[in-house]
Amino acid sequence: MPRRPQWDCQACEQPWPCDPARVRLAEEFGANRVNLSMYVSGLLDVALEELPTAHTADLYDRFVAWTR
Repeated sequence: MPRRPQWDCQACEQPWPCDPARVRLAEEFGANRVNLSMYVSGLLDVALEELPTAHTADLYDRFVAWTR
């Protein structure tokens, strides 16, 4: 789970979603990549509000791009 508002992983302290979180999310959503993308896109919206100095493209890559 992410530590908010920093959006770092509570377990490994890497930017969330870290590799283990991505694996867990992919397993949870299974073959339903559309729902996974929608879920992390919603989290991206929250992160954009909580990390106002972060670059939008960087956060998109971090939260959503890996789901392709």
